[in-house]
Amino acid sequence: MKTGQTKWIRFFWIPLIFIKAVSGSALEVWLLFLPLLTIRKVNNKHLVNLLIIQKIYDHTITPLRNAVRNFVRNRKARKGKKAIFNKFKNGEKLKIALMVERPGMWCFDYLYNILKNDSRFEVLVVIMPEPFYGKLQMKKYLKETEEEMLQKGYTPLLGYDKDTNEIINFRSLVNPDIIFYTDFWKPHFYNEFYIDNFLDKITLLTEYGYSVMQDEKTCGFELNNLVDLYFRPTEIHKKMAQEIMENKGQNVIVAGSPKLDERFDENYKPQDVWKKQDKKKKRIIWAPHYTDVMPADMYANDAFWYIYDFMLDLAEKYKDSVQFVFRPHPVLYTKMIKKWGEYITKQYYKQWDTLENGQVFMGNFIDLFMTSDAMIMDSCSFRAEYTSFDKPLFYTITETSRLVINEFGEELHKNFYVPDGNLEKGIESFIQDVVINGNDYKALGRHKLVEQYFGKINGHTASENIYNEIIKFLEKGEIKK
Repeated sequence: MKTGQTKWIRFFWIPLIFIKAVSGSALEVWLLFLPLLTIRKVNNKHLVNLLIIQKIYDHTITPLRNAVRNFVRNRKARKGKKAIFNKFKNGEKLKIALMVERPGMWCFDYLYNILKNDSRFEVLVVIMPEPFYGKLQMKKYLKETEEEMLQKGYTPLLGYDKDTNEIINFRSLVNPDIIFYTDFWKPHFYNEFYIDNFLDKITLLTEYGYSVMQDEKTCGFELNNLVDLYFRPTEIHKKMAQEIMENKGQNVIVAGSPKLDERFDENYKPQDVWKKQDKKKKRIIWAPHYTDVMPADMYANDAFWYIYDFMLDLAEKYKDSVQFVFRPHPVLYTKMIKKWGEYITKQYYKQWDTLENGQVFMGNFIDLFMTSDAMIMDSCSFRAEYTSFDKPLFYTITETSRLVINEFGEELHKNFYVPDGNLEKGIESFIQDVVINGNDYKALGRHKLVEQYFGKINGHTASENIYNEIIKFLEKGEIKK
């Protein structure tokens, strides 16, 4: 029998025994409405147990055991947090770990400096290994993220010992008082770094990118609900969290996006990261996502696989008036290798880098965005982050694309340029009409959107707001139930 199938055994036309397949290898047998037996196949042997005992166990012993475990865990957690509050009250230095796992996810430059200037904190930059994409990709991300952090002047701690090829015991080796996460999905964590090992610590979360798609798949996870403070960028994001989260968003605070602090710093001077040209040209970023195979209820941003050659052709066609930066999602490289092989993938990247008016750039997106004129893309978080710069954005949609955006994403999408039928014609029309000729007819609506959802909150940057909330939380010394 297949899972979910049922069957009655009748005695003189009277349904007497009810059999239900609860999995591919387990059956439940009921006598009328009384639980009778479970039959399971394990290692080619059939094991038979009394179903009524299992039901009693499932409905009494298991809930009681879970309740006791949660009571003990919560008591230990509260005791640990209270000890941290007392350390802060007594003037002892607290160790705070700022976590990052992939290139481009770091968003703590301003917060790091604020905390570093506060003698009450010892600030650590921790590069957390990520198991989801496999060990080879994990090592690649660790190396690239370490290089990024070193270039910024940090001395990062690696969560992976390259000499022993083992994940470090983060708790025993570092034992931070405060952990600041930027990711929340459990498959991205090794157990040594996941929140359930640190419930007696102060835990914080700010998403590494703006949530523009399916908030029910991003803010309702266990980690989001368990952290003491969950910083979100806008009031819309707080509202969505209150509707979706198990804890009704009790730990959510609107702070802005620390990734955009440089954008709204009047004193920040961006570096010109574009390849030198013999004359001034329009500057367009192409930022494709990588998703072509996703569950039917999720987004699919798959335009890269339709236009990868076309975009190179456009760069050649407009070489006298436009220069391009290829800024793909970091995971795209891995996906390309799986589809094309390493040699062809490297050759594709090399084509962009060797163009007179083209390049690959994976560095600080703030500098790139500030010095650009427009973007062509189907990335996720960049939709919001690039919109904040109040510049035109063309969103690439294919016949197989699925937007599945949330309430905030819908507000953004109204102000994007999108293809009217033919994707390639739409892209070229955007380049000619909007970018080169300056007919940016969505500018007014976009400007109003930027004023409404981006910028400083209460006159403070996101990092200032986050710091102030951390201090208030530590000074108050209370844990929400």
